[in-house]
Amino acid sequence: MTKILYILLLSMSFIGCSTPKFYTEIARMQKEIRDDIDKAEGNTPNEVRIKGYDMNKLVLKKMRNELKNTNHILYYYSPDSSFSSNKFWFTIYDVDNKVYYSLENNDSYKKKIDLIEKKDNLSDKFALFIFNNYMNNNCELLKNKGNVDISGVRTCEAIYEINLTNKENKHCYFKNFTSIN
Repeated sequence: MTKILYILLLSMSFIGCSTPKFYTEIARMQKEIRDDIDKAEGNTPNEVRIKGYDMNKLVLKKMRNELKNTNHILYYYSPDSSFSSNKFWFTIYDVDNKVYYSLENNDSYKKKIDLIEKKDNLSDKFALFIFNNYMNNNCELLKNKGNVDISGVRTCEAIYEINLTNKENKHCYFKNFTSIN
């Protein structure tokens, strides 16, 4: 019996990967963002959920093999700002391996995540603008670009930095904006 328990524990230690920890940190920071916005505006941001499904969890589950040897990521999500849309785009930068992953939820099956591309550089100019400003500590610039009075549905976008090595996890959230002039 002790041998079986030992083998089971040993095999579980080899199965583990970092994506559950990334998810835990993103969920914690997402709650902080909701609390901040509640205090500031009395509104909650557009959560990355479709009818009870947590899209962040689905994205990180999809990426578990790609991120298994990674301890540091930047994770950006952007919901579609259409009123009735359940569409989300995600960009993950694997800092350790210097690779970008672009993902989205599937048009026909909203809870299915599709990996669109894996590249050494980011081809989406808007996402590149977000990442460059975040990495240059310009979160306030992103917030200011989103603080304009426009009518229609406003969504909250966020970029998360999770570093499992030094435990310095940060985030930047801002309201969506359409131009980067």
